Amino acid sequence: MREIFASLLGNRYMRDTLATDLIHGRAAHGYILSGPSGCGKKTAARLIAAASVCEHRTSVSHPLPCCVCPNCSRILKDISADVLWISNGDKATIGVEQIRQIRQTLYITPNDGERKFYIIDNAHTMTTQAQNALLLSLEEPPSFVTFLLLTEDPASLLETIRSRAPVIALELFSPEGVLEWLRKQKVPSSTLSDQERMTGAAMLSGGSLGAAMVLLQQDEAKSEPLRMRTLALQLLEGIFRIRTSELLAMAVSELPASRESAAMVFTMMQSALRDLIARKRRADVPGQFLLGTEEICRYAGKYSLSRLLTLYACCQTVLDRLDANGSIAPCMTGFILQAKRI
Repeated sequence: MREIFASLLGNRYMRDTLATDLIHGRAAHGYILSGPSGCGKKTAARLIAAASVCEHRTSVSHPLPCCVCPNCSRILKDISADVLWISNGDKATIGVEQIRQIRQTLYITPNDGERKFYIIDNAHTMTTQAQNALLLSLEEPPSFVTFLLLTEDPASLLETIRSRAPVIALELFSPEGVLEWLRKQKVPSSTLSDQERMTGAAMLSGGSLGAAMVLLQQDEAKSEPLRMRTLALQLLEGIFRIRTSELLAMAVSELPASRESAAMVFTMMQSALRDLIARKRRADVPGQFLLGTEEICRYAGKYSLSRLLTLYACCQTVLDRLDANGSIAPCMTGFILQAKRI
């Protein structure tokens, strides 16, 4: 079987459908690639551009793109004069002047291959005026031009834009898929174990490989989500299996520094409890937060569904108190005393 977009993980339907269009010359003159930050939109854009001009795109004996022909190589190394990137950079929006500049080069023929590409990163940041200006180019572009709009929110684009460029939603990964990918990457050293950091990053990534790697690469001082996840799981396990005095001592020693961090802890505990509640109702439901926490699942198995639901409600009570400017230490202490009585 021919290898299609090998460096883009997942997204099998998108890869197969788009590859067929590219091979047979049926590709649209524009595509909207949607998905959260870190899901692979830039990778997909480069691969689409390379596959469009790959010297071996019709050869079933080569992957698509082949990644070795001159056309592919220049695009994938970001040195092709035929690929023009437009972005908001450090600004809040992409303005109309940036889009008007496209028309100045729109009809200049490609330098190297048969096509040239305008890739608009963070397309959702285009102003309304910028989008209207782009529409003029999208409606009747030269036959050798392809537009690729990368966005986290396709609904923020004008309907007239979306009607002229098919929306391709990139798939997010399961926590297990993210963890499997992270295990193949170079993991930074940390006081947290590599396995604990990878598991936490996988669960907090929202299915985005890029977001998981950012979490993993943060130094200890900045890895607040990972540290708060660890604390949430320690508290939850403590409720199930250790004495109240020990749990209170642990909580005091690990007390979050801010209400925001404390709220993060209790929100994460609610996520874990949702997994446990779902497993009570149906044993084969995969966990969305409890990946790699078999100990907690085993101890929680001794709790009835009603007790888990009550514990979930206790977390919500603490979140409400924190939102009303409640002090962290009394909120944490009160929660532990109440949870141990359930």
